[in-house]
Amino acid sequence: MIQQHSETDPLQKVIIGRYENYNESPAYAELVNEDQKSGLPQRNQLKEEFDSFRKVLTDAGVEVLVPDYVGRFVYDQLTPRDIGMVIGDKFLLCNMVKRSRRYESAGIFRYLHAIPDDEPNIIIPDSPTCFIEGGDILIDKGNLFVAVSQRTNPEGVAFLQEQFGNEFNIVPIEARSLAEGENVLHLDCMFNPVGERTALIYEEGFKQVPREILNNYDLIRVNKAQQRELATNILSLSQDRIISRDHPLCKPINDEIRKAGIEVTEITFDAAPATGGSFRCCSLPLRRG
Repeated sequence: MIQQHSETDPLQKVIIGRYENYNESPAYAELVNEDQKSGLPQRNQLKEEFDSFRKVLTDAGVEVLVPDYVGRFVYDQLTPRDIGMVIGDKFLLCNMVKRSRRYESAGIFRYLHAIPDDEPNIIIPDSPTCFIEGGDILIDKGNLFVAVSQRTNPEGVAFLQEQFGNEFNIVPIEARSLAEGENVLHLDCMFNPVGERTALIYEEGFKQVPREILNNYDLIRVNKAQQRELATNILSLSQDRIISRDHPLCKPINDEIRKAGIEVTEITFDAAPATGGSFRCCSLPLRRG
């Protein structure tokens, strides 16, 4: 059974990133975001940090799965969030912009086979120009927030409206572009609900913050330096607890979250963020509730 109606419902089952075989064949490496220009992380560091991440999850009673090895031609399986997402009781299999990421979904097919198929529960975009990535979609309070960004286009938003508009209020969000001086890769790098009615936000990444955010959340504002360190990219275990980076620039945000009555578990997590993704990017929840 798969299920997700909120980013903050209790996490029960999740796929996390696979660090094994990372960058096994550098010949297939593709620059997928600006952060990678500063260098790729080392596998021993990835192992240590992902093992710590997994332990926190399993200690919290979460069932943890890992993608199967796809092959040398997929050099990075660290961030499964982008390849798909559970929306309600259906699984959206995304269409990725970057060539090297389009085969990552094969690593989770084993888990998708377990989804009941008495109705079409796996939704796949039917156009090769319909681009959607899971990091651009957040689900909360009956809303499906979807960013038009570097990786999700207006055709992708229209597809989500067609598929899920009867169940959720689709809220399109325009992210500022690289040309506008903002390197926000996905929506979850500039917005993330926490707790019952709190949210982290990097307002400069939005062309306009929608009323569904302004009216429904007490906002904890993240500055540009904190956003660069992915302070918004936390993972909620429940409304009462999150996982966040143990990093000097993230600590002030973590302290503000604690003031909202939410427990923050801080973990050293520096390797994956060097590729542009933190805890939310490195996790694909299959069941919350």
